[in-house]
Amino acid sequence: MPQLSFSTLLSSIFYLIPLYLFVFAPLLRTLSPQPTTNIFDPDDASIPLDPDTDISLDPEILSLPDGIIPSCPEDNYRVHLLSKEPLVIYIEDFLSTAEADHLLEMSSTNYTPSIIYNGVTTKIDPSTRLSDRALLPRDNTVRCLEARASAFQGWKPHLYIERMWAQRYNVSGHYAHHFDWAGSAARGGDRLSTFMVYLDDDCEGGGTNFPRLRMPRGAAGGGEWCRFLECADITTTTATNSSMKTGDQNVIGDGAPVKGNAIFWENLRADGSGYPETWHASFPVTRGLKVGLNIWSWYQPPRRR
Repeated sequence: MPQLSFSTLLSSIFYLIPLYLFVFAPLLRTLSPQPTTNIFDPDDASIPLDPDTDISLDPEILSLPDGIIPSCPEDNYRVHLLSKEPLVIYIEDFLSTAEADHLLEMSSTNYTPSIIYNGVTTKIDPSTRLSDRALLPRDNTVRCLEARASAFQGWKPHLYIERMWAQRYNVSGHYAHHFDWAGSAARGGDRLSTFMVYLDDDCEGGGTNFPRLRMPRGAAGGGEWCRFLECADITTTTATNSSMKTGDQNVIGDGAPVKGNAIFWENLRADGSGYPETWHASFPVTRGLKVGLNIWSWYQPPRRR
């Protein structure tokens, strides 16, 4: 009986691997499907499991479906496209005055110093981020905002709205340039998008700046865009962080915050990698008080089986 050579054996294995991956494995999954995991862990209904990922979803971080349907007013916001790639949209009246006032009142007694995350631990660093934050309880108004944020993005699958935080910036309050995405989508989830909403605008300064994005056409020379954007030359710096400066009038930077208005941007490409153009900062407040609202959307990609 002839002996198989080592090279012949390796060649056979090389050709059998793709045959198994693309023919036999899908056929076996079809003939013997895995049982569907209920979205709620039967042992603890407060820690549900995503049916596509089998990963526990923490309700302390994500606003998960819990059967409560809020009673919401009609949406009356107007959108203005700043950039297509990445998608950046300025939104007028994303919140009504009544909604903003309610969130301001609800957060007023719940503020603690804001933290930053360096990929390993969290810490307080006023030289990078000088503000206070307050976690908002999920009352009817907050649930309506969760639904509004999901609907704005087309109710994308595997997308969860994170618990919302109000952000308060006193004079000199700022947040140095940073990304909202962490580059972790391939390893188990990342922030797909961001809404930066203004709850109070009794201030000067405090605009949001994107130094790697170009101004849309018509922003120069007193055009229509100057209602929302800082069309003049921007030169802002802080005593503690010299990186927060730019003298380029072509970068996107909104002007003074407008109560109820918002900026929306997508952080991730279709392949899960982050957009470097979403490098952004909150410039220092020079007078008064700015209060914002972060609405982050967490994308939990399906796990391959």
